[in-house]
Amino acid sequence: MGQGDERDMQLIALEQLCMLLLMSDNVDRCFETCPPRTFLPALCKIFLDESAPDNVLEVTARAITYYLDVSAECTRRIVGVDGAIKALCNRLVVVELNNRTSRDLAEQCVKVDATDASYPSVNTCVHYLKLPEYSSEEIMRERLLAATMEKGFHLN
Repeated sequence: MGQGDERDMQLIALEQLCMLLLMSDNVDRCFETCPPRTFLPALCKIFLDESAPDNVLEVTARAITYYLDVSAECTRRIVGVDGAIKALCNRLVVVELNNRTSRDLAEQCVKVDATDASYPSVNTCVHYLKLPEYSSEEIMRERLLAATMEKGFHLN
């Protein structure tokens, strides 16, 4: 099996993981099947592979953000992988804005950082509202009000 075939299989597996995480209606069951303690370090190590192509990295970053969407606890697992944050940031430095895959990769890398500047997000498929861990109730209130004023942010 050649390098290209391995990357294709890796991409397919990552896409399946993303679908499983995105469509799961039971976080506990999902975390039993794909435990963050196992999967997040493996996902971070993909970023440490300098030969990993952008399309694989974009799906990897998407899987990481899906884990973060359902559990802020996952952040410490990412930070715990030596060099992972630096590898994510290094990918942002070389982004080609005219290349869609590269631009999507950058967008996913930025989503990994959830701070007071982040806004809440909604996933209507599984009926949840993700609130980042804000440093104060006042900031949370400001971000919620700002988000509800945005086009495309709907609460059912």
